[in-house]
Amino acid sequence: MDDVAVGETIRAVAAEEVMSRFRRLAAEDIVDRAGPQPLVTTADRRAEERLTEALTVLLPDSLVVGEQAAHSDPALLDRLHGRTPVWIVDPVDGTADFVRGDPHFATLVALVEDGQPSASWTYAPALA
Repeated sequence: MDDVAVGETIRAVAAEEVMSRFRRLAAEDIVDRAGPQPLVTTADRRAEERLTEALTVLLPDSLVVGEQAAHSDPALLDRLHGRTPVWIVDPVDGTADFVRGDPHFATLVALVEDGQPSASWTYAPALA
């Protein structure tokens, strides 16, 4: 797995799916749902989808547990206990800040191998 390629992928997806919507969200881009992270945006969903596609190309046979997907299907968290490499993706950590137009949010990605964290990436695109 190429750390540089992962970083480039995260930056590209954040630019295309997150920053393109920063301070430009329409009402229909924001959903208030029940749970510990009540806000979700179109940026969260699209960035997670794109990262899921791209990261599994960078590391074939890997799986992804994304925040939005796990919210919809908590059984996905069981993937973290297997031998298969698993990417953990929080496409917009700090969604409430993102929605308010506050630049203090980040895209978080971690890699778990054999049930143990092996690498992580944090990218704050509005502060870069």
